Amino acid sequence: MDQDASHIQKIVSLLKQGEKRDNNLQIGLEIEHIILEKDSLRTIDYYEAYGIEYLLNQMKGKGYEGIYEETHLIGLKHSDYIITLEPGGQIEISLIAKEKLTDLYNAYWHFLQHISPILEKENMLIMCIGYNPTSRIDELPFNPKKRYRHMSEYFSQTGHLSHHMMKHTASIQIVIDYRNEDDFIKKFRVAHYLSPFLALLSDNSPYCQKKPVEQYSLRTAIWDNTDSERCGIIPGVMNKAFSYEDYASYILETPPILVNRYGEFMSTGKIRTKDIQDFLEYEDAEVDHLLSMVFPDVRVRRYIEIRMADSVPLPLSLGLAALIKNLFYNDKNLDELYRLSLNMTDDELCELRKKMQQEGFEATYDGKTCQEILETLLAKAKENADEIEKRWIESFDDFVSRRTTPAMHSRNLVDKFGFHALSWCAAHNWQQEEL
Repeated sequence: MDQDASHIQKIVSLLKQGEKRDNNLQIGLEIEHIILEKDSLRTIDYYEAYGIEYLLNQMKGKGYEGIYEETHLIGLKHSDYIITLEPGGQIEISLIAKEKLTDLYNAYWHFLQHISPILEKENMLIMCIGYNPTSRIDELPFNPKKRYRHMSEYFSQTGHLSHHMMKHTASIQIVIDYRNEDDFIKKFRVAHYLSPFLALLSDNSPYCQKKPVEQYSLRTAIWDNTDSERCGIIPGVMNKAFSYEDYASYILETPPILVNRYGEFMSTGKIRTKDIQDFLEYEDAEVDHLLSMVFPDVRVRRYIEIRMADSVPLPLSLGLAALIKNLFYNDKNLDELYRLSLNMTDDELCELRKKMQQEGFEATYDGKTCQEILETLLAKAKENADEIEKRWIESFDDFVSRRTTPAMHSRNLVDKFGFHALSWCAAHNWQQEEL
């Protein structure tokens, strides 16, 4: 076996480790939050006296184990979830994948019940919103994670919105399993096919420095102007059956920015992954780090990450997870979406992404508007959902029927009641459901 083939097989073997049996398909959910001062809506940064590190320290213990980088507390581990930080101090909760969405919901509420009293005491809001509505980029320092220091230096040369992505965005990422390579090919393609519709459905970036955002899915535009080598649409994904080997080749042709070797981060500059001298000696965890250093709309790390959604508050966040579950884990729905996706090319997907950002629900594909397609997707998912999942999916019905995104809803509220009406996106302002 030549060296290129060996490199490919090293990554393929890791992807094969992600294969799950039919009765063990689970779904994971990652929700990012922006912390704002309640009165001023100023962004709380990591280093200030009552900042993000302070919040983590207040939660530490009581079932949480601290995660440190040097002397800095940068996250917390719990048996049901992990709390980590994004570059601008955004708090991400990664809910450990479960078969039942109600288990994810309960874990998320456990987190909110622990952090909410601290936030109330310090007069703060934990916002499920796609883009920081008030602050400037230069007002927020990067948190102390070394990974982000390397990334910020690299991205400063690749895209003029890259630091906006790092410091000011917050997303929801939904994680799904695959059974085998054929199932992977199908789900990976369908996830790309759905990406513009999911970005529109979750669009929740209403303001930038208190000025209205005039386009749909600011998140999509920001990623398109971050780093073309590792963001957006993976080249060739809609033009062929995209296999494990194809994904491995994509990783190998992309510069990793930095490697995590023997527990230490080292910058690699523009060197491609396949040109890393000792790559074949990497442990699985070190290869997995390389898989985490690309940021397309759909990513693979022994599971498939669907990554194009803005952060949205409950019940919309669980509605997204329920929508994905009932489209991807129902064979009839998945097969039908796969057949539809076979008619789409890379160029058509890129064109639809652009049209969606400009025209929103009125953008068309294959003779149908985005509104019509989203109504169909919601209906198909509800057909197979249980009563709780159906209720969560229905939280999007009124938005779609009125051709309104969460961002548009926010701007309407602000027009009527003032800027503090954005607090509808605060996670701890919602009441716990009876399940």
